[in-house]
Amino acid sequence: MERFLNRFRIFSFRCQLCTARFRAYRNQLPGQTSAVDRREYKRLPVSFRANLLSENSVRIDNRVTDISMGGCTLETRTALPEGTFIELVIKPASDEEPIKIETAMVCSSRPESMGIRFLEIVATDKNRLSQVILSLLVGQTFHPNLFA
Repeated sequence: MERFLNRFRIFSFRCQLCTARFRAYRNQLPGQTSAVDRREYKRLPVSFRANLLSENSVRIDNRVTDISMGGCTLETRTALPEGTFIELVIKPASDEEPIKIETAMVCSSRPESMGIRFLEIVATDKNRLSQVILSLLVGQTFHPNLFA
C-alpha cells in the first residue's frame, strides 16, 4: 500500500513530538534514506547526563549524545549486550526534573557507546521528553548550521 501511495507522492510521516503517524502529499520526493537507518524519528545532538539500571541492578552513569522520541545514544565505558533491557533516567538540565524511561532496550552496542530504544514511558515523562525535543527542534531551526 505504501509503495502504491508513494507513486502519487503521498508519503507516510511520523510527528517528531507526539509520535502520531499521518500521510501527506509532497510535491518533491523525500531525500533518500539509508537502508541501514530504520529510525522513525530524527536524532538530535545533545549532551545530557543519564543513569541506567540494568537487569542485574547495576547503576551506571552515562552521557546521552543524541536523542529522539524513540531512543538515544549513550556514551558509556561499560557496553551492555544487545537485547538487554534497562531502566533509564535522563537529566536534561540541572534545574529540570529527570525523565524516566521505564523500559528500554540496547539495540546496538559499540565499544564506547550503545544505541537505546525506548519501549515504555509514563505519560508525564513522555510529555517532558517531547518538550525537550521541541526545544531542540526550535534551536535547530534558529541555528541550522550548528546541527548539520
